[in-house]
Amino acid sequence: MSPSFAKIAPTYDALRPLSAVDRARLEAMLREAALGAEDLVIEVGCGTGRLTLPLAALTPARVMGVDTEARMLDVARAKDVAGRVQWVRGSAYRLPVADGTAGLVVMVMVVHLLRQRTRAFREARRVLEPGGPGGPGARLCIWTFTPRHVEEFYLNAYFPSLAVIDRPRFPAVEALTQELRRAGLSEIRVEVHEEVRRMEIADVVDRVRGRYISTLGMLPPLEYRLGLQRLEEMLAQDRTITLSQRSEWAIITAQPPP
Repeated sequence: MSPSFAKIAPTYDALRPLSAVDRARLEAMLREAALGAEDLVIEVGCGTGRLTLPLAALTPARVMGVDTEARMLDVARAKDVAGRVQWVRGSAYRLPVADGTAGLVVMVMVVHLLRQRTRAFREARRVLEPGGPGGPGARLCIWTFTPRHVEEFYLNAYFPSLAVIDRPRFPAVEALTQELRRAGLSEIRVEVHEEVRRMEIADVVDRVRGRYISTLGMLPPLEYRLGLQRLEEMLAQDRTITLSQRSEWAIITAQPPP
């Protein structure tokens, strides 16, 4: 994952707080997975545990958070006062568990950071328990943004290069489905969810200053400064301004064959 995550680790949770919609998606995912106390859940790219810890509170299963960035994991461990989660530094391409040991592998806002998606999906398949008739079965669950989200992102007007950078990072659902099949996964299901929220200009400025999405750290420096300046000027002129953020999520599940 991007080295920029080390820099924002201390403020990541404040910049990207867990929403009620995030929690509802977690609950729905865990209901479908029907995990027991002996099952293992692996969140790949867990970061500061923003989703991992709520997930652990909602399931009796054992939970492991895997991330490449040590500073993100340090923040996660500090929050996990009950020691509910096993935090491991590792890669999506080499998960630190044996074959066929996980009931659920979760990748939330991770696939756009992967240079070799099919390889990562193949590794997820390796660690998932073999599929079989009856019951929900082990699965990989991916949350990512759609190409439409990229094109309509609320900050595009201030930072035109955002969409240019993110188009190849957020492929169409059909491309992801093909990669999952090439990785040996099947029973692929896709759901598209839309979320609309109003954001106060002060919150927008704080998030942009903190580069709360990785793409902001990839912008040309001058474009970033000019876009931030425009937003800061809006804040100085009228603190009651709000911006509409429309998000479109693709929620993809796939299972290993029997």
